[in-house]
Amino acid sequence: MQELLRQPGDSPRVHLRITALLMSARGAGGEQIALTLGVTRRTITNIRARWNERGMSSLRDRPRTGRPAQAGATYRAALRRTVQRDPRKLGYAFARWTAPRLAAHLATQTGVSLSPPRVASLLRKEGFVWRRTKRTLRNLQDRTEVERARQRLLRVKRGPSRPEHSSSCGSAMG
Repeated sequence: MQELLRQPGDSPRVHLRITALLMSARGAGGEQIALTLGVTRRTITNIRARWNERGMSSLRDRPRTGRPAQAGATYRAALRRTVQRDPRKLGYAFARWTAPRLAAHLATQTGVSLSPPRVASLLRKEGFVWRRTKRTLRNLQDRTEVERARQRLLRVKRGPSRPEHSSSCGSAMG
């Protein structure tokens, strides 16, 4: 059984079960094992009972039941395709996707409704860098007016213009 402890890829739960059984085989009591491993006494009792019923098969996790994931392969593929497209080309008035916008769009496209934080989490899992959009008015500004204002600001920063040196006495010759 000690060889099983060295197998990579096993879950921590499998290693916990093996360690508990090895400690038990060496004569450690259930309370001592529970304290050492940081679990309850009931957990140790369950591990021992399953070992007595099923032997080696009790070490591995059984397949877990539950509701299937809503964001299956089809949803993730649609997410990847959508996030790489310009929303304006899909008829939207905005230029950037946000998690709430993606969630709403994909709900209409796939019929699967996920929360915006879940969509953001899927984006990270898919390798997309995701951050919240910073609000700005830059895209609404008139570029020529912005440049004109920038030039005016530079002139103000330089200070008043200085006139050329001229003499009020007239020319030196006359």
